Amino acid sequence: MKKIASGIYKMTFGTPEAITPVSVLQPGTRFEAINVLKDHPLPFLQEDIGFEPRKGSVLLDIPLEPTEEVYGLGLQLKSFRQSGSKKKLRTNSDPAADLGDSHAPVPFYVSTAGYGVLIDTARYATFFCGGCKRVGSRQDEEGFKSAGTEKGHWEVKKGSGNMLVDIPAAEGVDIYIFCGDDMKDAVSRYNLFSGGGALPPMWGLGVLYRADWHANQEDVLKLARQIREDDMPCDIFGLEPGWQTNAYSCTYVWDKSRFPDEQSLIRDLNEMGFRLNLWEHAYVHPDSPIHNELKPYSGDSYVWDGLVPDFTQPQAREAFVGIHQSTIDAGLSGFKLDECDNGDYIGNWGFPDFARFPGGADGEQMHSLMGQLYQQTMLDPFVAADRRTYGQVRASHALAAPYPYVLYSDLYEHKDFVRGMATAAFSGLLWSPEVRQTATREELLRRIGAVIFSPLAVLNCYMIPSPPWKQYDHDKNHAGEWLEDWPQLTEQCRQLLQLRMRLIPYLYAAFGKYSEQGVPPVRPLVLDYPHDREVFDCFDQFMVGDDILVAPVVYGSGDIRNLYLPEGRWYEWSAGEWIDGGQWITRQVPVDQVPMFIRKGALIPWAAPVSYVEDGGMLELHPILYGADEGSCSLLCDDSTSYAYRSEGLAFGTINVTGDRTVSADAIISRRYTIGDVTFVKDEA
Repeated sequence: MKKIASGIYKMTFGTPEAITPVSVLQPGTRFEAINVLKDHPLPFLQEDIGFEPRKGSVLLDIPLEPTEEVYGLGLQLKSFRQSGSKKKLRTNSDPAADLGDSHAPVPFYVSTAGYGVLIDTARYATFFCGGCKRVGSRQDEEGFKSAGTEKGHWEVKKGSGNMLVDIPAAEGVDIYIFCGDDMKDAVSRYNLFSGGGALPPMWGLGVLYRADWHANQEDVLKLARQIREDDMPCDIFGLEPGWQTNAYSCTYVWDKSRFPDEQSLIRDLNEMGFRLNLWEHAYVHPDSPIHNELKPYSGDSYVWDGLVPDFTQPQAREAFVGIHQSTIDAGLSGFKLDECDNGDYIGNWGFPDFARFPGGADGEQMHSLMGQLYQQTMLDPFVAADRRTYGQVRASHALAAPYPYVLYSDLYEHKDFVRGMATAAFSGLLWSPEVRQTATREELLRRIGAVIFSPLAVLNCYMIPSPPWKQYDHDKNHAGEWLEDWPQLTEQCRQLLQLRMRLIPYLYAAFGKYSEQGVPPVRPLVLDYPHDREVFDCFDQFMVGDDILVAPVVYGSGDIRNLYLPEGRWYEWSAGEWIDGGQWITRQVPVDQVPMFIRKGALIPWAAPVSYVEDGGMLELHPILYGADEGSCSLLCDDSTSYAYRSEGLAFGTINVTGDRTVSADAIISRRYTIGDVTFVKDEA
């Protein structure tokens, strides 16, 4: 056993493989941030962990008490609490069943006992989360009573066994244990070990609108002007596959018949306040100028007749970045990195698990690591240019916290999308329940109501040429037939998106805390209230930052919302009323509202809504102090676009309200904000 940092320990069993998340990704661990934290002892000793080499695998047997609940294992769209479950962590583009398959499987779990465990493997490990009790185990010897003696098997949700981890093809493994005061502390240490949370540019916290994939340059500019004329907030304008000469596989060459002058396109969009984001995937078409150069540094299997670059190889990274460099230099803001997961399970694309890569990885290992290697490759040119980026990605794995890319899925069940906001937070992942095609007004508004509280507010309208607030019906949108009451729907959408814009200073500060302390900016209630059993299965409510609780209404569930308020006093934003916590409440929620509650004592730095965030622009704040005579809030006041914070530290400033209602602010606040009048919301209780 080796102590890595305060509360972080490493154990080695057998002979670990050369290719693992830690060895390949080499996280820039934030030791200076970790070592100021309170130290904690191990929850168990190395000799308490069983290690068994088996035919074709190794098995870890890690202590797990019956009182512990288990969460994590990456982006799990079908389940939240993992206690008693079996999960095979396999990268999969269509995780349609609750088996462990995921766009972002992460071999990291966290326990309500206040610790987390990372299994450093790129293999498709299977986790038995207490549901398998072994003959001769400690639990067997101590005579734990079988739940099946009193209940039918269909009622038994949790076993009393240890955490068993079966790792195929390996002869050994390293594990890392993160010990804290509670689960949130353990997750934060894991994120800091990974390198700290991603800090997006402030404009990245605005709205991303992805356009019709059939659009040409003229169509794009016309749509951009329409969004501005509708006074609809939008910072990022995304193009889908149609911008390239070939997209399956990709050439990364602009189709001049549709986009004759990409540099003027970027310039024209920038002048309207949009930043351009481009869709692509990593499979290189034979007609791509880099195809022959990449061939020696690619895997031995094609995907869509395209090469699969081995991004562990510097030559592959250099060639791949090179073909994008001129567009990046012209002002491109970022990328949507699609299909870097795995479609050979129920689909018919993807490289096989037996594929081989020049760097030594096989297909199984590369499927696990490809998402992050791709992210790192496309992040590097922005770091070199000292320009922050914020984009989308469809696959990730362990140690993902520092990467400024937000996960998404081609699946679309809204309940699963909302659940993803919760499960992502346990494993250092960011997730957006993006809005795509909708069948009704209710669906459009409910989906927007959830996405505005996520790490990236995405309206992916790639299937329709005009905005959905004019017409959400696919065929009628294409025919140019607007809804009769489109102005009303437009206003409802505008109000929801403006709520997102009002929260940008608050969200940006939460991401600053994610970067500096590892605390997820959007997280399930159980991370903040680990001793309240009422929140153990609460996957559809979230803390956004430290002081705002939101409970989106899942589309298809009607307009009656049952929700839980933890201990304390909470201000119901829509009703303007104070409510005691520690209870379940029921609300009827109109389609254009989202239940939002603000913690008593919070000073929320509400901003005047803007259509987009200007580089170096000032935001006007109208703070509201809830239920107190004095309070404070911290705001991140850097340039919001560069990487200067990495060397200079994060520039936080504080707004203070004293008991006599005097408002003061650190001088640094004036870099980005002007402060209007402070409103006081009294609690008469």
